[in-house]
Amino acid sequence: MLKKASLLLLFVLLIGFTAQAQFIKWQEENASSFLRLNVNSHEISRFRPEHGWKLLDTLQTIDVDFRDINPTSEGVNEFQINKGNTYYLTIHCTGQVYELNKSTWTLKRLDQTFFRGANCKNSMFMRGDELYSFGGYGFYRTTNILTKYDFIGREWLSIAAEGDVPSSIFDGLFGYSVKKDRFYVLSTVTINDTEQKNAFNRDFGMYEFDFFTKKFTRIGEVKLQEVRDYLMTKAVKHYLFTGRYFIIPDKPNAEYAYDTMLLIDIEDNFKVYQWTNPHRVYLNSHGGDETENYMHVKGDSILWASPIERKMNNEMDFSHLLISQVLRESSYIGTLDESPWYEKFSVALISIVSLLFLLLGIQFYRRYQRNKLKKSIRFMLGANERLFLDFLLLNYEQGFVNGHQIIAFFGKHKSSPESQRQFRAKLIENFTKTLGLLFVDQEILDVQLDERDQRMFTYRLQPGIYQRLKSL
Repeated sequence: MLKKASLLLLFVLLIGFTAQAQFIKWQEENASSFLRLNVNSHEISRFRPEHGWKLLDTLQTIDVDFRDINPTSEGVNEFQINKGNTYYLTIHCTGQVYELNKSTWTLKRLDQTFFRGANCKNSMFMRGDELYSFGGYGFYRTTNILTKYDFIGREWLSIAAEGDVPSSIFDGLFGYSVKKDRFYVLSTVTINDTEQKNAFNRDFGMYEFDFFTKKFTRIGEVKLQEVRDYLMTKAVKHYLFTGRYFIIPDKPNAEYAYDTMLLIDIEDNFKVYQWTNPHRVYLNSHGGDETENYMHVKGDSILWASPIERKMNNEMDFSHLLISQVLRESSYIGTLDESPWYEKFSVALISIVSLLFLLLGIQFYRRYQRNKLKKSIRFMLGANERLFLDFLLLNYEQGFVNGHQIIAFFGKHKSSPESQRQFRAKLIENFTKTLGLLFVDQEILDVQLDERDQRMFTYRLQPGIYQRLKSL
């Protein structure tokens, strides 16, 4: 009896899984509605918040094998062609490109690719009339491959990029800005099970791709703590991109016991705003099969279904917020690459310590030079020349010294006038020649005629020489 019950339970689970997995669903471009395609019955339905799912038609097909379509509720993208009733339809992990005509509800296979499974959770976008696919995950590793769809060859072609190419484009914040015509990669994770089993390496770099030069540029690093916490702690990252704002539902963070949001403005120096939910509303932001009920963007609004509040007919009650209202109610918390206070403090501290070491180094160098000069002077000057130097330094502030003072200082006043003259001349000659070897191309003494005795001279150290020697 227990075995039969187990088999019955397994059968029910298989039926439930089959019923759940037979659809692909996606949001219609620039609309709040969703489409759902049953890959078994080929029926297509539309979801509108006001009345739920309604059957539209049964698809007509051209070159479509529904066995190639993997049922999924994420990674299906729709892009309008020339503002008409036809749309490109792409499915992640597959490289498949379809054309959907909504006036006749006809689905046509365009590409000739085969199932690769190398770019799951890739970033798919349309630039002008061209389709691009950047990055993804597959075959147990992340990738940074850039590809563009070739409508003539009906295949995806790789793009050779230059510059600071990120090692992967996966598990971060990615988006194409139409206004700036740039693709942005804000933080990414590199995984390679072969080289690093169970390794999880995050690069917090901020990258910008220029389509004209085909060049990546690293424009900064994600340093703002609130965003880093989100990137590091959330296992499944659900975010929205409006073309200008990255909108991150932060559920619930460490500081607040209710849902909040972070908004990153890529057009205004990557300024980050925090919405702390003054209305205390529940943000239904989780991913999953019921993608039509979770937070999504329509124009300038954010819409989602509340599983708590229901109308009388038991249908979901949908809520919405204007992005402009969210910004008005938000607080600016810094730029995305703004360092936390302790990092700024550490940088300032390192700068101060480096400056102190530099000043100490300069002081030690100056002291070394002074000691070297002092030793050279003491070694090269004779005894009388050293005494004469001390005499000049001592009397510098009083002014010039005359010949009589020099003779008296050395005790030669009892000698004959001729002996005094010879002694003075030889002393000054040896003194200036010796110091001239140390102070090349510089005048050592300032020599003037003595006003009292025109037959004699007065002497004083040159100001520059005095400044060099006074501290020895």
